[in-house]
Amino acid sequence: MNELTGKLLETERDIAREKGPLNLFALLEREDLSDRWDLVVAASWAKMDEATLRYLADAIKRHLAPAEMTLLARIVVLDASENPVRAITEVYDVEHGRIELAEPSRFGLPANYGYIITSRRVPAAA
Repeated sequence: MNELTGKLLETERDIAREKGPLNLFALLEREDLSDRWDLVVAASWAKMDEATLRYLADAIKRHLAPAEMTLLARIVVLDASENPVRAITEVYDVEHGRIELAEPSRFGLPANYGYIITSRRVPAAA
């Protein structure tokens, strides 16, 4: 898993450089599928639409081998201003790092375990 999270850390850095900062970039082990992971992304520029998903998939493919790609069940894009993103970003503050998340379910995420690569609060409205 360290190799996968290391490659996703590189992916996240590239994405942030190309598109702008992320509020959340996390890898979460699914409750319903053993050894399969969801990549959860939240950023002001990211929408749950075909263009964003295609961009993220292409960015991931630049860093992961095909066998590693099979470990990812799906890419989930969440709104940065809503729970569970806010719940995580209020507790964790990391950018381009790696924090183990032992109980993602306490943040309302259906996952057994996870890694947070970036977690940044949404700036307060002026």
